[in-house]
Amino acid sequence: MVATHYDADHIAGLIPLVEEYISHIQEVWVHRPPELDDYHNFSLVLRNEQASRILNERLALVEKEILKDFTEKLDERFPYVFESIRQLKTFLGYLPEEKVREVFSGYSPKNWPEIKVLGPTKNFYDELFPEDKRFEELIFEELESYEKYAIQQESIRQINLKEPHKKPCQYLKDDKSAKITPTNKASIIFALDCAEKRLLFTGDAGIKSFKTIPNWKRELRNLFWLKIPHHGSDNNMSKELIDLMSPEYADSTGSHHQDEPVLQCISQNPRAKRQARSTKYGGNLVFNF
Repeated sequence: MVATHYDADHIAGLIPLVEEYISHIQEVWVHRPPELDDYHNFSLVLRNEQASRILNERLALVEKEILKDFTEKLDERFPYVFESIRQLKTFLGYLPEEKVREVFSGYSPKNWPEIKVLGPTKNFYDELFPEDKRFEELIFEELESYEKYAIQQESIRQINLKEPHKKPCQYLKDDKSAKITPTNKASIIFALDCAEKRLLFTGDAGIKSFKTIPNWKRELRNLFWLKIPHHGSDNNMSKELIDLMSPEYADSTGSHHQDEPVLQCISQNPRAKRQARSTKYGGNLVFNF
């Protein structure tokens, strides 16, 4: 079982599975971020007036008149971050210690050499979650990333109202303009190699996440199938990556972050054998090969 990262939309559904089937699961891949140990103390602090003041200061960074809808979502994001950590603690509570694996680049499960962890590297993970950073700083980094995402999305929406996606790849971000949270950047990326075909599973990994994979240009080249990262968000895929990956098939799950230019750009790569699919439109996706 792979818990790519601890956002609630990725880990909550695993809790009833491990509760029911843990005796049948040999390994569970999951990271324990350092802030987990500080969660309880800081959650108590959140109940006081100072926490409310800090949250309001963060919300003030967003242009409320222009981004009303996103500001409302940001109000929801604050407890969501803590819900994710709470669920991670619940999830870990069901796992026998001997089955937990904090996996990093290069790891393969015993007797399964066709499965390989590509990212994150241990160094990249430690950069995202340094031990000397306070829990409050890490939490507000998550909020700040969401604020920047809201502003960017409003800008993209205005562009899309004026011009259809005739050249979808030009709307995608690059290393500098993409904004995602440290939690998403730390997603476990792993490959399944079968009959000289590579299937890539990405969680919510970002552009930098892919580029810190050792020999990333070789490891990511000419994929057979791609699980499109972060539900199709344009903060997670660049034209450079799509040109390199050139997946024959690609699928996206969820809908909350989906940006149409991402799916369209992937579908336009010269190796694509069908349009990129999304559960947003088709519900459950079945793929036979």
